[in-house]
Amino acid sequence: MILKISTLLTSIIQVFTLNLFRLCMQKKNRTQNKAKEANVSIKDIAEHVGVSTATVSLVLNSKDKKGRISKEVAIKVTDAAKEMNYRPNMSARRLRTGKTKTLGLIVADISNPFFAKLARHIENIADKKDYQVMFGSSDESSIKFQKLVNLFIEKNVDGMILAPPQDSEDTIMQLIYRNIPTVLIDRCIEGLPVSSVQIDNFGAAYSLTDSLIKRGCKHIGFIACNIGLPNISKRYEGYKKALENSGISLNKEIVCSVSFENFEQAVEQGIEKLIKEGADSMVFSTNRVGIQSLLTLQKHEKYLDLKYGSIDNPDECKVSRLPITCIEQPIEGLGRRAFEILFRQIEDPSFDEVESVVLQARINELNNL
Repeated sequence: MILKISTLLTSIIQVFTLNLFRLCMQKKNRTQNKAKEANVSIKDIAEHVGVSTATVSLVLNSKDKKGRISKEVAIKVTDAAKEMNYRPNMSARRLRTGKTKTLGLIVADISNPFFAKLARHIENIADKKDYQVMFGSSDESSIKFQKLVNLFIEKNVDGMILAPPQDSEDTIMQLIYRNIPTVLIDRCIEGLPVSSVQIDNFGAAYSLTDSLIKRGCKHIGFIACNIGLPNISKRYEGYKKALENSGISLNKEIVCSVSFENFEQAVEQGIEKLIKEGADSMVFSTNRVGIQSLLTLQKHEKYLDLKYGSIDNPDECKVSRLPITCIEQPIEGLGRRAFEILFRQIEDPSFDEVESVVLQARINELNNL
């Protein structure tokens, strides 16, 4: 009896050991296959398709048209690369071409709807050129901005698109000295030899303020997050000029600049001040200021009696209970032009023309009542 049990246990152990061995071998084979897939080279693809390595290289680097490669061959190469799970060796690519096919994008706050949409457009445009985008938020801090720029330099990005915070001139000059392709977006820094893409900030704020004046407003408040920023400063100048041209004196008591830190509390205090000083309408300098202001204003009984204007046209304005005049920025156009300029700098290192692109925004009346 004992012998039978011992024999049975031995058989069970042998079967278990055999199955365990099979599982280990299967796992090893999968690992080897993955490693083999990960190590697929241009030479492997060339042998598979039956063309030269030069042909494969031209196709995979989107230069097949320059190399006069037929569409049929190009399709075979790209299909084979996908089938074989080809992954380019970024280190080897950089050594060969001097490029990593990566870009750095720094905005003020990626959670801001404007910057989130802008980042998405830039990412989509870059993808069409086989570029990957790394993102960062400066939180309007020049110190954090500098850290992010240094990080992107260490990552060997081919170029950067930046929305610079206040006091970031030294960091931008560092990029210029290093000859790193750079384009500023949403705002520019006057006096620096660097390309920029932005809207007509002065004109946008002027049109917005003028539309409120034409609707009978006389005490138009202005609330901004950091008037010292170049784009916000231009918007403030446009607001003042519209008042001046209509014979309305500037009342600094209904002009409020809030800080990025403790933002919600700062906006609430700013709105309280504007209402206390008798503002009959308000201009919000950015969508983030506008959204937070509208949330605060709903606590007041008179908020439906006031008139509002906001630079940018966020979805929150579209579903609010208020009629509001918005400046709709050409976000896709901003991203596309910034990438086009940056790509030109990357492709042609000798290209040193400084381009200052100013796009026109559209005024939009939202009657949500």
